[in-house]
Amino acid sequence: VGGRPGRRSRAYVACSTLGGTRVWEVRLDSGAANNPKGGGLEEPTTKSIRRSRSEEESAVSNLILLAMIRHREGKSDEQLDSNGTDESDGILGRILDREGDSIIEKSDVGNVTMKEDVGVKDGASAAEAASRIIEGEANVVAILPVVGRASTSSDESNEEQVQRMEALFSDSNIPFPEDVLIVPGSFNPPHRGHVALANAAAEALQRLRREEASRLSSKPRSRYSSRISSVSSSSSSSSLILDNLWSTVGQHFEQEGRVTVLFEMSVTNADKPPLDPLEAKRRVDSFATLMSPSLEGKVPEDWAVILTNAPLFSQKASVLGDLMMGGDPGGGGSFGSSDGIGTVQRRMSFVLGTDTMVRIINPKYYGNSREDMLAALREMNERGVHFIVGGRLEQGTENGSRFVNGEEEAESLPPDVRQMFTLLNEEEFRLDISSTELRKRLACTE
Repeated sequence: VGGRPGRRSRAYVACSTLGGTRVWEVRLDSGAANNPKGGGLEEPTTKSIRRSRSEEESAVSNLILLAMIRHREGKSDEQLDSNGTDESDGILGRILDREGDSIIEKSDVGNVTMKEDVGVKDGASAAEAASRIIEGEANVVAILPVVGRASTSSDESNEEQVQRMEALFSDSNIPFPEDVLIVPGSFNPPHRGHVALANAAAEALQRLRREEASRLSSKPRSRYSSRISSVSSSSSSSSLILDNLWSTVGQHFEQEGRVTVLFEMSVTNADKPPLDPLEAKRRVDSFATLMSPSLEGKVPEDWAVILTNAPLFSQKASVLGDLMMGGDPGGGGSFGSSDGIGTVQRRMSFVLGTDTMVRIINPKYYGNSREDMLAALREMNERGVHFIVGGRLEQGTENGSRFVNGEEEAESLPPDVRQMFTLLNEEEFRLDISSTELRKRLACTE
């Protein structure tokens, strides 16, 4: 908030997490001490002159970046001290480098409170989230893992574990990233095969990103470089800090990059009654146990469960695409954007099993019309949809069992549609486990 001459400008930086909200109330030096009405002071130095508007914006941008980095490093609950010895304390002192600058920290400990416009109550369960979708009050609800440390003294590792699943965001309030990995399924129950397929697909997506980056340029321009240049007119010291911070953020995301994995479950069905909310809760809650670090196999680093009202892939592409930055909530215009080499930029990758992939390209499900099938896939391609397909072992063939991943079926597709599919080979993924077999095992033990 810009102040009038002689009055200090104020700004507020808030960082909300599952652990609570921390707010920094910042007041910037007004320069008034060096400009009294009577005058008579020595020539003011650079740091005694009030910051320009662009310099104030640069200082606040620095503080936002600092808050994000402190949260990333697990220090968001620690008190800041511009005279402290921690590296972030030193950065704070360089950002607020005027005599009249000040910062006050305020915290609101406890779970993040979701207001009514978010559509989900604080700590809501998956059952409540499913009910909202079934009643038409939401299209998508994100359910996040609440992570904590083991409380038993016998646990020497004291490693973080998923304690429960809570519905926290709905529809446009979901912080939906682009180029996200979506693993759709009924998850009855979720099992290690789903996790293994998600990890194999994440590795495939990282390979695609590297290949695309090498095709576009030998040295890709950081997506954050424009933000760095936009504050180049700021004070030299503040601009240097901001440049370094944005470069750190750019390097983090421009590397092979973390892949966000969303396990998607539609609670509505095209030809069946909606899923019972309590059954939806049972399935979602099972993810907490499945994602335990103590279990064999790595766990996706950045994951969540989303409930939707989109049983068809065309509906999933439409509903989820509208939540992304640059989406088209109005339903008109172009959904994808060019990546500079004549193709539509990938925005979301659905992870499929071979059987699902075969059904997607089967004209039987499009009124026995191959043209309608291709038109539907091309429309999804325009929305930035990609498919990553995991194979399985097919039993009962003349030569015994064989590995299938949809390669034969994909060969019948035109090149522009075929490029929508990345088929994982047997070395990249094969895990012979099914939800049906697991349900049979569970039934035998009950």
